[in-house]
Amino acid sequence: MIRLARIFIIFMAFIAMPVYAQQNFASISFGAALPQGDYGRTNNLAASGYARTGGAIKFDAGYFPVSYFGIGGSFSFGSNYALRDSLLNDLITYIVENASSVIDILEDASIIYGSGFWNYINLFMGPHFSIRASQKLYFDFRALAGLSVLKSPDQELRISYPGVEIYSQTSKNKLAFGYAAGGGLRYMLNAGIALKLGVDYYQSRARFDYQFELFRNVAEDIPMVTSDFFIRTLELTAGLAYSF
Repeated sequence: MIRLARIFIIFMAFIAMPVYAQQNFASISFGAALPQGDYGRTNNLAASGYARTGGAIKFDAGYFPVSYFGIGGSFSFGSNYALRDSLLNDLITYIVENASSVIDILEDASIIYGSGFWNYINLFMGPHFSIRASQKLYFDFRALAGLSVLKSPDQELRISYPGVEIYSQTSKNKLAFGYAAGGGLRYMLNAGIALKLGVDYYQSRARFDYQFELFRNVAEDIPMVTSDFFIRTLELTAGLAYSF
């Protein structure tokens, strides 16, 4: 109750601020995308993203037909590189433990592995709450939702040694529901341009398969792994906004 009371007092303090004319804006910003939860974890092909810190680009806009409340929109791109060594070790362990025939990967086996990036493109819209604290300073809060185009890393693994060749691949685009919630501030540098700082929590759901193929002296294929987890990132960005 005390915590709710504090939030209510802070909210009322914002409402009680002098009302300045609100300005619509469009912005571009760049920053870091920090993996959260299972997205940044390893050791589980079915429920881990093996992602590490990457980058984000955002094109944001806000339209305010009335003071404080408006409509926000965001077109953004995020990318996270896959943790190559951890993913490679887990793939090899899974192959050895789940092959229908006994597989003994020799120490001098030829292992060729390539891993790419997690990429996601978002098109979101939703409510945008903005407070103009002074002639130059705005505080922004928003909750957006929409479509995410997800692309898992282009992972190709080829293991070969006398009598056996193993091949694994996953690469798939998927359309999913996503959302982002966060806030930030805009500080007017002049009548039209503002410095924009923001932090957003982004989430969508990733589902894809690791597929394996065995050739030469192996009776059956290795069962594929169905991966299902949430892509969660904390995006810290900075850029410029144009007010109109």
